[in-house]
Amino acid sequence: MSGKAVNHRYIPGLDGIRALAVLAVIAYHFNFKWASGGFLGVDIFFVLSGYLITSTVLPLKGNQLTVGLKGFWIGRFRRLLPAAYVMIITSFAWATLFHKELLNTLRGDAISSIFYSSNWWFIFHKLSYFDSFGSPSPIKNLWSLAIEEQFYLIWPILLMLGLYLVKKPAKLAIYIFIGALCSAVLMGIMYEPGADPSRVYYGTDTRSFELLIGCWLALVWPMKRLSSQKLSTDHVNKLNAISLVAFSIFILSIIFVDEYQTFLYRGGMFLFCLNAAILIACVCHPISILGKILSLKPLRWIGSRSYGIYLWHYPIMVLGTPVHEIGNPAYWRVALQLVLILMIAELSYRYIEMPIRKEGFRSYYRQHLVINKNKWSSLTFARKISTVLVPLFLLVFFTGMTGVVGEEKTESKESQPTEIKISGGEQPSKQQDDVAEKETPESGSANVENEKAEASPPDREEPKQGENDTTANPESESYSGILAIGDSLMIDIASSLHNIYPNITIDAKIGRQVSQAIQLAPNYASFNQPNKAVIIQLGTNGFFSNDQIDALLEAFSNADIYLVNTRVPRTWEGKVNYSLQQKAQEHDNITLIDWHSVAINHPEFFAPDGVHLEQKGVNTLTSLIQQSINI
Repeated sequence: MSGKAVNHRYIPGLDGIRALAVLAVIAYHFNFKWASGGFLGVDIFFVLSGYLITSTVLPLKGNQLTVGLKGFWIGRFRRLLPAAYVMIITSFAWATLFHKELLNTLRGDAISSIFYSSNWWFIFHKLSYFDSFGSPSPIKNLWSLAIEEQFYLIWPILLMLGLYLVKKPAKLAIYIFIGALCSAVLMGIMYEPGADPSRVYYGTDTRSFELLIGCWLALVWPMKRLSSQKLSTDHVNKLNAISLVAFSIFILSIIFVDEYQTFLYRGGMFLFCLNAAILIACVCHPISILGKILSLKPLRWIGSRSYGIYLWHYPIMVLGTPVHEIGNPAYWRVALQLVLILMIAELSYRYIEMPIRKEGFRSYYRQHLVINKNKWSSLTFARKISTVLVPLFLLVFFTGMTGVVGEEKTESKESQPTEIKISGGEQPSKQQDDVAEKETPESGSANVENEKAEASPPDREEPKQGENDTTANPESESYSGILAIGDSLMIDIASSLHNIYPNITIDAKIGRQVSQAIQLAPNYASFNQPNKAVIIQLGTNGFFSNDQIDALLEAFSNADIYLVNTRVPRTWEGKVNYSLQQKAQEHDNITLIDWHSVAINHPEFFAPDGVHLEQKGVNTLTSLIQQSINI
């Protein structure tokens, strides 16, 4: 291994790409409808990381890397660890002081993030990426940095061995591309349509193709050899045309792609990364017009601070957004959060990232962290404030990590059943299952309802006389039988529905998905008759494929079906409701019960998780179902 200086050039257009990528991710996490594919910004970062890291260490000649392994790893640690650790400690300390309900979840997330293994931690604990606030961890965005850090540890060694064994970079590039293909194929094989894609989304094995595509590009399009000399006008025009097409594909993907498309995980993401590689290759060339456009100062400013922006945007959003605004953002709050994100990212860049990157850990520690009481009076006000705050935040952090500060728990009079079945005239019965033995949903974006099984619901007040009266009214029943299938929201309203329709059959379970309801449907074949009604309340826990909802509806094609749409502060809410609306328009026997429109501006209908119902919500939803059936 050689210890020569790094031989690479600064390309300002790449900062522009970074800026667009991080803005896309932020827009996606803010749940802006026009950025449904904003999560693909992470793919851009992966491809770019693979390209830049490989270009940095790749030798111009021979098979010795231009940077020693020790120097490379120290450089990466200086670049990534300090700012990330500051964010982790600060977020955890803030949660310890103001969001104690998050501590139980956050402890494991923080430890795994410190050791850059959070992506596997989330996989093993079944924490969905697309359930952005289901288990609200403000540091969940660090999964991508974990994959990058794992890549930084392994890739230089593999590259060195590859150059030693293969000798020719062109031949090595073929093997790298084959490796990328294998990773993409693994993603396609492991992905299950209609199921939560987080295993393939978080996995280092199933996301390696993005980094490897960047590594492959560094070998076939070496940054150090790009030159504007001896290029014909025709070649220049072709390069600029290709860059425009690649850039257009990138923008259109951010707008129109969403995380529920099967194609995305079976080749679509691979193609997107290939397009990203083409875009990066064009921008890196000195004659690129797009590269000059992306070099504009505002984009360069955001791009150069994209690491801090990415680190801080998610904790600021999670810790600063009320549950009822998730999925329905207040733009004044979004504006304030954006300003705060940019301000903190600038402070991180100026006072943490760049000083440590240039001076190293020891020098930075001596200059900024060592306290000399004899020089206290000469310190600036900012330095005095930081000197006091740093140990305080560390104290709060370790206090929360060690469990001295306990997690807040909600007291209640009764525990919530995990499953409830009412057959005919039976009274509601609570089937208490051990929480540790609860069944994990087989499909769907996330099991957000497990939260309620672990924490008891808040005390419910009795409805006042005359308000949303839900007493039995047999004369209003126009059906010989009513079946209600649902998840924990159906459990919430079971007693209220039973008061109105004493002979109703209710089958509800926490965490139920459409795929599970399909398996359940044959048990209720007797309800597939013209004089029967079937109420379906699903979609709380995640999206479903078109084939899945069609299969469920087909099982009751002869009955009158009432589809209850969702008001759930999750990213899939709009997708679920659009699908249910389409089905109601396609079939004469299907009626849509628009719970979303009724509940959207009434956070008082919901428990603190923003998903499950308080008594006012129970009364309103029950009344809405009754009105729809009695029409």
